[in-house]
Amino acid sequence: MKAAGYLVRVDNLGRIVIPVRIRRSMELEADTCLELFTEDNQIVMRRYGASCVFCQNEENLTQYKEKFVCEDCLKKLGVKN
Repeated sequence: MKAAGYLVRVDNLGRIVIPVRIRRSMELEADTCLELFTEDNQIVMRRYGASCVFCQNEENLTQYKEKFVCEDCLKKLGVKN
């Protein structure tokens, strides 16, 4: 992970502001959907995009039992498309 050198504070409503230089470099416009999750005591934020629940591949996805799974993982699971 690359350090950006910004310090932001959480306001009284639980919000943070993403600095404009980061928004521009990541092409984050108003209404861009972001996904937040925790990993090793960190909050990770990324642009939301459907991806395989197992390997995070974003190509050749099939919805299986309300989750997205790629073709390779479906094969490993023994599920036929």
